[in-house]
Amino acid sequence: MKSTSLLRTSGRSLALFLGGASLLFALTGCQTYQQQSASLSTSFHNSNIAAAVADVDKEAKDHEGGKDEILWKLEQGATLRTAALTDPSQLPPPPVVIPKDPATPPPPPPTPAEITADYAKRSIAAFDQAEEKVNYWEEQAKIKVSSEALAVVTNLANIPYRGRTYDKVMLDTYNTLNYLQLGQIDSARVSLNRALQRQRDAVELNQKRIAEAQEEAAQAREGKVKDEKGKSASYDVDKAQADPKTGPALSAALAESTAPIKAYGDYVNPFAVFLDGLFFTVRGENGSDWERGRKSFERLASLVPENPYVVADRDLGAAAAEGKAPEGITYVIFETGTGPYRDQLRIDIPTFIVTSRLAYVGAAFPKLKFNGDYLATLAVGTSAGGPTVNTATVANIDSVVANDFKNEWPTTLTKTLIATATKAIVQAIVQKQMSDQNAALGFLGGLAMTAVNASTNIADTRTWLTLPKEFQYARLATPADRKLTLTAGTQTKTITLDPGAVNVVYVKSVSTTSPLLVSQIILK
Repeated sequence: MKSTSLLRTSGRSLALFLGGASLLFALTGCQTYQQQSASLSTSFHNSNIAAAVADVDKEAKDHEGGKDEILWKLEQGATLRTAALTDPSQLPPPPVVIPKDPATPPPPPPTPAEITADYAKRSIAAFDQAEEKVNYWEEQAKIKVSSEALAVVTNLANIPYRGRTYDKVMLDTYNTLNYLQLGQIDSARVSLNRALQRQRDAVELNQKRIAEAQEEAAQAREGKVKDEKGKSASYDVDKAQADPKTGPALSAALAESTAPIKAYGDYVNPFAVFLDGLFFTVRGENGSDWERGRKSFERLASLVPENPYVVADRDLGAAAAEGKAPEGITYVIFETGTGPYRDQLRIDIPTFIVTSRLAYVGAAFPKLKFNGDYLATLAVGTSAGGPTVNTATVANIDSVVANDFKNEWPTTLTKTLIATATKAIVQAIVQKQMSDQNAALGFLGGLAMTAVNASTNIADTRTWLTLPKEFQYARLATPADRKLTLTAGTQTKTITLDPGAVNVVYVKSVSTTSPLLVSQIILK
């Protein structure tokens, strides 16, 4: 009778545990962000922009108020901006508002220019919503929310995505371009100011993030976790990283992820610096503006000295600061390829430090992977028979993302090691308690706990996927007939420049097989 009662009690315990496990399954799921965003990635990479817009609009709406809201708003903003560069005939027009009064004639169909403007405005709205949430999380940065506690027993992907530094800089940079495309100069100025401030604040924010991770590691060392006997135990993150099995694997993952890093400096996006210099040199209203343009171009020359155009722009900025207005210049900006994505890999980490029942357990860590399907350069020719110029890289986004990954790595490492070790300890405790009651039940409990840990052993692979691989640019004297020939890969397009003293031609290519998307901005 006693053993039967014990078995019933244990059975109830296992049922409760499995119920909790089901809750964890529901909370975490088993998909990485790459799996969740596969439809958008395929449509975007294949330049099926209409399908990409439909995909991203649905996902952004479904994730409103959720932990991934910021990320999907960023994807939505970038996708809608791409739509604003696309031939309007390939896109669904904005919905037409039918008058309630039958006597009122319906509005005429939108013109191509109105369709393009609508997508640019929707892109701005998505980025603004992302920025609003980013600002909210920055204000709440010192509050320990419950989702972070949940991440200890599930995975780091359950923490709300708060936006990485390059996300914040790029959303304001993209919005600057949207505003310039719409001719909203004052709003473009505001977005550039925000992008500049984001880069200034980034170093301090990263120092705080590292300090928080060090505090968590210290708490783990001080015995804030329990071993399988319920006693206080310590977990030394530094010792785990120094383990001869774990350490080399972690180092290899970091080295592979940071291979493209260039000497830009922490949290610097040279394209944002270029755009800042160009805007304040050409659209400056006073000496302070022109001085800012000069300094930005000087900084750009130090960041990408290999770019053949930056010296001329540095001189342009200096001349503008002395009162000589730039004119007769055309800039061709080339946004090419797609940025890196985060994959996950399993690395065994030592847990014998805290539990004798498990020597090593697999932990999931993120790793950057880079896309090689892109057009390496854009050739710009004129009908007058002058020399053809090629665009040159001004910002390698692989490098920008990799540098942020490197700076974030100590925090990712600490949190993942502690979270995985904690789950291993919980598993050991459950197995021991159930085995003490009934050997068969202990075996079943072990299987259930292993299943739960496997389902939650997912790296945080969330990253903004619709970013480009590179920003490039070329500059040339505006030809007399105002005609340019753009050639990349097997594609050639001839365009006529709009009337303007300083013109910007913006060209985007997603892959080697995607069409060239071309738009124009009259900067002055």
